[in-house]
Amino acid sequence: MVNVLIIDPSYIVASGLASLLNQLKEVHQVKITDNGIDCLHIIQQLEADIIFINTAVLTSEQYNEFKQLISKDILVSYLLYSALPDDVSGNQFSIVQSKASMVDKLQEMVLEVTKNKSEEDQTEELSPREKSILKCVALGLTNKEIGEREYISTHTVISHRKNITRKLGIKTVSGLTVYAIINNIIQMNDIK
Repeated sequence: MVNVLIIDPSYIVASGLASLLNQLKEVHQVKITDNGIDCLHIIQQLEADIIFINTAVLTSEQYNEFKQLISKDILVSYLLYSALPDDVSGNQFSIVQSKASMVDKLQEMVLEVTKNKSEEDQTEELSPREKSILKCVALGLTNKEIGEREYISTHTVISHRKNITRKLGIKTVSGLTVYAIINNIIQMNDIK
């Protein structure tokens, strides 16, 4: 599932883009913000896979911080309020297109991210963050307690739990606990 952040001062543009994105079944969550301060905070919490940004909302200092927060795995698309030439790079998105063109471009971007995530899931083990979440789950903590302990939102905890379940193919807490014990993520005497 793909998380998307839209950073644009225009309510109409941001809402329209969100509406198109929400029609794609691969899109899990779309967040919208219209200012630089909020966007920097949301980026850290949302774990966005795609970010659409109108850089006019950022000061130069915020833009530098934005670039530092963005990992290479995040697809950043710059929103333009003019038509794009045919030979433009793939990381720009014009709002001056037909609905069909926009939907095609959005679907292409979402599928690219989904494909990359799928390849990572097949080749990667649990990330350090996922192991930390798994440890908390195995210790019997609730999503809220895990979020407070890890300094992330409850929604992010749920996303991590879904990724852990998908990667391991284990759906029950007891199964995850056994996995955590076998793989030395927790010890038997850690369990209450």
